[in-house]
Amino acid sequence: MIDVEDTVLLWLKSWLPSDVKPFTQKPDQVPEKYILLDRTGGPREAMVLDRAEILIEVYNKTDRRAAKELALTIGNKIKELELVHNVEHAAINSTVRLDDTLTKYWRYQVYCDVNYRM
Repeated sequence: MIDVEDTVLLWLKSWLPSDVKPFTQKPDQVPEKYILLDRTGGPREAMVLDRAEILIEVYNKTDRRAAKELALTIGNKIKELELVHNVEHAAINSTVRLDDTLTKYWRYQVYCDVNYRM
């Protein structure tokens, strides 16, 4: 069964540049640039409507500006997610620069509110 996370992942895969891959867990061999997607919260209402908060993290090892631009592009395109079956609402509630100092990656976090009809 496809859920809200799967839906957002498939949507990202449909338009992201071929050199940026989205994942739902950190890959064993980490590429120079990639996206991690995770649900960070949100209620389910009567098992009919899932009001998820989805975190989309944009990582880039060498180019902070490219990470920022991709995060902003996601923000600009998020309303297009509403064209996907079962998505009733999609919006950005926050975009944050929070570099990963352990792995030395530039990182932008895009918090999205996605209402998904189950």
